[in-house]
Amino acid sequence: MVLMSFFRSRLSVIVLLCILNAGLVCAKDFSELNRTPYLQELTEDSLKYAWGLYTKSMDLLKKGYPSFSMVLLEKAEGIFYRRMGDCDFSWKYIEIALRDLEISRRKNNLYIDKDEENSLHLLGTFNLLKVALNLLHVKTILDTNPWQPDTLRSFYYNWLQRGKVHYWGDCCLYSIKRGELQEALTSCEEALELAQNYDTLSLTKIIQQKHAVQYLIQSFVGNPKELLDGLSRIASPVFSKDEIFRKGTLPLFYLCGMQVARMYEERGDLKQAIQTYRLLLIEIRKYLDRDIPYLLEEEKKEIGMLLQYYLDTMQNFSLRNVEYEPVSELLLEHSLLKEDILSVSPSPICQTEEGRHPLIVGLQQSIDSIYTSLDYYLLPGNPRYFTKFQILADLMDLKRKQVSLIKDKFLLEDIFTGWRDWNDLKKFLKPNEALVKIIDLPINFFDRQYVALVLTSNSSSPRIALLSKKRDMFRIRWKKQEVEKIWNPIYQFLDNQKELYFCLEGDLIDFPWGDIPFQGKKLLETYNLHYLLSIRDFVRLKQGQTDTIPSERNLYGFGGAYFSAPPLSKGLRGQGVQYLPGSREELCSVDTMLPEEWNSHLFLGDEANKTNFLQLSFRTAPHSVIHIATHGFSLLYDETISDGRIVSFKENSWVGTSAYKDPMMRNGFLLTGANRYWNKSIPYDAVYSGIVTAHDVSQMNLFGTDLVILSTCRSASGEIKAGEGLFGLIRAFKMAGAKAILANVDNISDSKTILFITTFYRYWMEGGSMFDAFCRTQRELMKVAPENELLWSGFVLFE
Repeated sequence: MVLMSFFRSRLSVIVLLCILNAGLVCAKDFSELNRTPYLQELTEDSLKYAWGLYTKSMDLLKKGYPSFSMVLLEKAEGIFYRRMGDCDFSWKYIEIALRDLEISRRKNNLYIDKDEENSLHLLGTFNLLKVALNLLHVKTILDTNPWQPDTLRSFYYNWLQRGKVHYWGDCCLYSIKRGELQEALTSCEEALELAQNYDTLSLTKIIQQKHAVQYLIQSFVGNPKELLDGLSRIASPVFSKDEIFRKGTLPLFYLCGMQVARMYEERGDLKQAIQTYRLLLIEIRKYLDRDIPYLLEEEKKEIGMLLQYYLDTMQNFSLRNVEYEPVSELLLEHSLLKEDILSVSPSPICQTEEGRHPLIVGLQQSIDSIYTSLDYYLLPGNPRYFTKFQILADLMDLKRKQVSLIKDKFLLEDIFTGWRDWNDLKKFLKPNEALVKIIDLPINFFDRQYVALVLTSNSSSPRIALLSKKRDMFRIRWKKQEVEKIWNPIYQFLDNQKELYFCLEGDLIDFPWGDIPFQGKKLLETYNLHYLLSIRDFVRLKQGQTDTIPSERNLYGFGGAYFSAPPLSKGLRGQGVQYLPGSREELCSVDTMLPEEWNSHLFLGDEANKTNFLQLSFRTAPHSVIHIATHGFSLLYDETISDGRIVSFKENSWVGTSAYKDPMMRNGFLLTGANRYWNKSIPYDAVYSGIVTAHDVSQMNLFGTDLVILSTCRSASGEIKAGEGLFGLIRAFKMAGAKAILANVDNISDSKTILFITTFYRYWMEGGSMFDAFCRTQRELMKVAPENELLWSGFVLFE
């Protein structure tokens, strides 16, 4: 910690030295602010291109796409930064320096409330340093060219002074964020003095910042509600989804409100700190809740970025004070908000039968035409790569039109209204049941801490169990310490509960819970273990429980796909294109087991192709089952692949890689014809490749699908992103509207897959629930082959 503090203090000194006598351009376009166009045209093609990227980024920001805007900003900044490396401070560099300054300032402003507390604020410090250096460049050019006309020099000088207003304003916000309120006030006073002479348009904003800082500095009188009410009279907490998308930040109220909680904590008043955080959560929910049911996955990601600092700060507080019992309630309430934003859930279009309205389907055809275009899959090394972002914006416009059709008709019924805290959740639990919510809390930039919140029907409050750190997970599994480090901390809060609902996060999503040995048995022998990806899934299960058996079901089966390579005698359903005779046998066996109320639609051999699979979108019947028996794949990212292929295998390598950074493009399964593209230097074809990615699935509408069976190797794999969950086929089918997914976490042979799947169907067809059939299948096969763990513990049912 001493080293961290030393590093931060030295960087702060560098920043202050660089910004002396410097200023900053306004974030708005130069001509808009000063009523005067740039005085010199850019002559170099690379700079014109970079400025075009900046202009496009600002246009995307105004339309509400801050993450798209940020990508273009970073590229434009990089080009100008390299060009300024040759700067000799002659007058010809003035326009280059000014534009470089404008780009870096805009990027800096977007980062103000996105720098994680866990990164030691280095991101914000380095952004400020970049702006300061650019300011120094502009000032040096002015100072070394005194012979320029006075009117011209005066123009640029006045502009530079106006820039100081905005720079000191940003310094104030960063200081508030770090809790350095006196430094924040000093920065505000600098900005205010300059604004009075050079930028009256910014006076209102700077005065608001100064009053907010002064309010925080004064002695606390009253409770948190009174303090936040007083703060709200200075800086309004009101916002809308569209507003924060266009601005790229939340209102000042929330940045200052977090400091109120921090100051309570520093004084040792944890009760008031918790109350402050709760009130802030209430305010955030007040303005977000009405939009949450209608958020697209891309919009959730945007809001997650905007709230990242606030959510991480609350989590850090909880981890620091984990022994204080009321923290558990705050942590659960915070987790519910985080789940609403970041957890896996169906797209708004996939939540209702009305999502198949002709107008929505018509828009979907336009959306699909974008997804199938080659330009949508352009990679960063392609000269036309940045034209892709207009395509992405057009795509989002179409999706938002779909959602507006749903929203305007009030077609979505949010079954989750009316529960917001642990008392509401407790009402769903029976005496023999327990809810175990796994949460990964940020420790620092490099590591995370797993905790479990345990709730039973007789709980007086949620109980916190401190589990392992992320960096220790591999060692725990290697040394077989699962009982000591993972299970025992949870078990201490259980009485006689045998029905456990696990809401999983992080590395514990694909953790072998059922395989943990305890008291002479495996957990799956003693407990019924439900695997969920969110508390919302738990509520959905409880509210949707019924003894009614559907009068009709439909099975859509894909198997026996044709590939060019010959079959292997002991082939795995993993990363390759060998023909799998067992996949055809599996589906045909299942077909003979189905009762008469089932309608079977089998796509075998040539018919097991991607086109037929994609045509299920918007067409699945109620209470459908989709069964896919084939090869699965989960690839690593390799930015060195330059030829556009979706997958690459090095010689004698068992690990495949892909040129696509998005993990949803690196996980999926193979259908007929995939061999034409598998490990070939051919650009990806979204329709005819035979390679079905998680991204493809996530754009489908599979409303009405009760179960998806992924009878493939590693179909439950994917990439785990801290705080966001698992990105792969499980996420994709959930987004498409499937209620439950049966998938495999590892490689498994053709014959063993058939054994597990047919046993599962046999029990299910006897009339029980799919979960009961899954548990009975595991226990039977465990008795038959106790030594073969992959057979009975490799499959996982995510409900």
